Amino acid sequence: MQPLVYLVAAVVFVGLGLLLQHERRQARKLVERSRELERLSAELLRASRMKNEFLANVSHELRTPLNAIVGFVDLLREGVYGELAPRQIKPVERIEASANHLRHLVDQILDLAKMAAGRLDVHTEILDIRPFILDVASEMESLVNEKNLILSLTMGSGLPRIRTDPTHLRQILVNLVGNAIKYTDTGSIIVRTRTVTRAEAVSLGMPSSLADAEPSGSMLLLVQVTDPGIGIAPVDQERIFEEFEQVGAGPRTDSLNRGTGLGLAISRRLARLLGGDMSLVSQAGEGSTFSLWLPIHGSDLAVSTQDAPDAGQDPAS
Repeated sequence: MQPLVYLVAAVVFVGLGLLLQHERRQARKLVERSRELERLSAELLRASRMKNEFLANVSHELRTPLNAIVGFVDLLREGVYGELAPRQIKPVERIEASANHLRHLVDQILDLAKMAAGRLDVHTEILDIRPFILDVASEMESLVNEKNLILSLTMGSGLPRIRTDPTHLRQILVNLVGNAIKYTDTGSIIVRTRTVTRAEAVSLGMPSSLADAEPSGSMLLLVQVTDPGIGIAPVDQERIFEEFEQVGAGPRTDSLNRGTGLGLAISRRLARLLGGDMSLVSQAGEGSTFSLWLPIHGSDLAVSTQDAPDAGQDPAS
């Protein structure tokens, strides 16, 4: 009986030894894999930084000759080098449109690269919302008139001043109104601006990123751009906020109208950079409403002296 006990003990001992050796090998493999993953992660981060730096540098270098092209085209149209012959006017206008389009694309890529690299600066100042929205609407008037659309503004009374970056805010609004114009063939585009409490914002579909965040104030500024255009199916509504994604982009040969799919991605990133966010309500064939949510700090709730009760106005028709 005793030899059998020794035999069992020996087998158990050998088994434990083999198990321990196996566990040590597995631990070494895990350590090696962890090191390999760390190395690959570091390489990916380095490659991503290099890509962003490359895009930023190339975009910056492209802007100088593009600005020169646009400048000389302006001089040609103004007749600085002599009056243009009738047959020269259309080609010069085409050059101007293409150069401006290319400059816009370069600016978008540069903005995207800066945001990815964390190098896009925010310069905040106190801003009167009412005249600011009117100014943006005036910028879009020519595009509205070209398509025989109506641009209506509805602004709540007592709009406060807000602390934000006017350049980034203008870029967001121009993109939203521009998209509404692009995808609308007839009817009215409505821009609604008002303040809402956080409780109202939740019922109106405030993004979860803001609902879950530490509130910076009890009020939010809500700017909504509504169009009766082609609309966006629910399955596509998150995708269109991703880079280079488009719905109904059109043929690749129509580059001036096709775009890059960067506008909404940049707009949402800018909104988040300003402490806010964007949301969308839409159905295919039934138009869209894009909402921009911006926080209002308690110290900025003083009503603008230029504000007065106003149900709405049509700056362009």
